[in-house]
Parts: sequence; C-alpha cells; structure tokens
Amino acid sequence: MGARRCARGDIGPTSHRTCVQVCQSDAVSTTPDDEARPARNESLSLRRALALLDVCAQDSDPAGLTAAEIGRRLDVHKSTVLRLAAPLLEAELLRRDASTSRFRLGPGALRLGHAYLASLDVETVAAGPLDDLARTSGCTSILSVPDGLQVRVAGRRPAPGAAGRAAGRVPASVPMHCSASGKAILSFAAPSLVDRAVAAGLQAATPRSITDPGELRAELMRTRRRGFAVDDRELDPDLRAVAAPVLDHTGDVVGALSVVAPAARMPAAVVQEHARAVVHAARTVTRHLGGVAGPGVDVHARRGA
Repeated sequence: MGARRCARGDIGPTSHRTCVQVCQSDAVSTTPDDEARPARNESLSLRRALALLDVCAQDSDPAGLTAAEIGRRLDVHKSTVLRLAAPLLEAELLRRDASTSRFRLGPGALRLGHAYLASLDVETVAAGPLDDLARTSGCTSILSVPDGLQVRVAGRRPAPGAAGRAAGRVPASVPMHCSASGKAILSFAAPSLVDRAVAAGLQAATPRSITDPGELRAELMRTRRRGFAVDDRELDPDLRAVAAPVLDHTGDVVGALSVVAPAARMPAAVVQEHARAVVHAARTVTRHLGGVAGPGVDVHARRGA
C-alpha cells in the first residue's frame, strides 16, 4: 500500500490511523447538539433574568433586595445575579440603589405594565374563556359588567343544542341582588354599593329572590368566602346560574363570568362542578387583566344547591 497524504504532510502506511485521528481532532464540530448549545444557554439566561424580575416584583420591601438575597431565592450565585441584572438595569427594568446596592423594579417595568393594560378591555380578554365555558359546560356562558345597580350583559355564548335557548331568556340588564353575576360583583364591591342596592329596595323577581337586607349581606359574605355566587331560580323560575367575579389590576371588581341553564339541565348535584369551571375561567380573565385571583371554590358553602 502506498503512502497517504494528510494535512500535516506525507506519512507512511503505518501512521494512517494516527493521521485520521489527528485530522478529525482538528476539525470543527458542527453537530446539531453543538449548534443548539448556545441557544439553550441563551434561553436559560433569559428564563433566569425573567425569574429575577419576578422575584423583585413579588417582594414587598420598598427598600428592595440585595444580590445575595436574590441569589438565594433563585438558587444561583451572587455573581450570576449581577450578570443577569446588567441588561435589565440598562433597559430600566430594574433599578439599583446607589447607596445600598439593593435592586427594585425600574421605570421600564412600569412602562411595560401601562402599555399592556392600555391594550386590554374585559370584553376582549373574556372572549376566549366564554367560548371555552359554553363548549365544556354545555350551558350558556355570560360576561356581565356593573352598570349602576344593575348588571349588564357584555357578552354571551349560547350553549350547543336545546340548552342554548336559555340565552334568550336572560335580559340585557338585571338587578344585582337576585342574579348570580350581580351577587358575585356585589360580594367584591365596595360596601357603599351594597348599601345603595339595599336602599333602593330588594324587589322580588321570583318567590325565591332575596328581599331581606340581612339575608343578602350574609349571602354576599358566603359568596366572597367560597368564590362564586349561585342564582337558584331567583331571577327566572326556570333557570339556575353560577357566577364568579373578575378583578382588574387594582383589585376592583369589573365584571363576572357565569353559566346559565334551565334548572332541569343544571340540577343541584352538578352546581359544584359548574362552579369550579366558572371560578377557573374568571381567575384566568382576572390574571390577564393584571389582577390577583380571588378565593377558590369552597365545596361546603352554597345557597339553594
């Protein structure tokens, strides 16, 4: 066998294997794993930087956090915190106090928050959850918003099939005290709104409507504690409804999501199941509005179910 040529010069046949090994070691690897490694590192750094912002956002101390404190919460070294914070400081998403070296959210975070909130309205945000509720519950789903001492229907999705006929029986505007949406809103509203509703008179829409001020206030306390309201044929003698409040970024109640169905299609035994779905949907809308989700479902507290 003749001699072979290598990038390092002519070699004999006995050195061929060594040549191959040396040439391969000199080559630059371009395997998919190697090419993806920088992207994975960048992704990890981005996730850590976002986690750093979240730590600062969740901290209630106005003085801020030291790099060491942030590192302990993220389980990373202080030097990693300082490296991750550098671009966040440049973008003003973070601020670092010159005298204490503590980190807080910066004005850039506020600008992002304002830009996000300015693009939102409850009707747009609730559109997807309304669709999901109608599809998964088999009931008509409704978004209601406060309008004086009434609640106004701002969006509705009819249930599939015959159950969707309930949608046409829900008026465009209904009293707060005898509707599930109204009670959900009142339970998280300012006490002055409850006082106004009581002062206006609690007129009965059906024999099951709450007309006693003391009973209404007790019902609102139960509603706030369990996270949802029930209308057990209080607005319409043939309909049941379950509603949960929607809160905005200031903590104010801005609406309620509900499901409505003929009482025969929503027996008392399944009210709890619908309540879980409605609370989940309302909490999703609340989160997207920048709010903090309210209570969950208390399976032991409900009226008329």
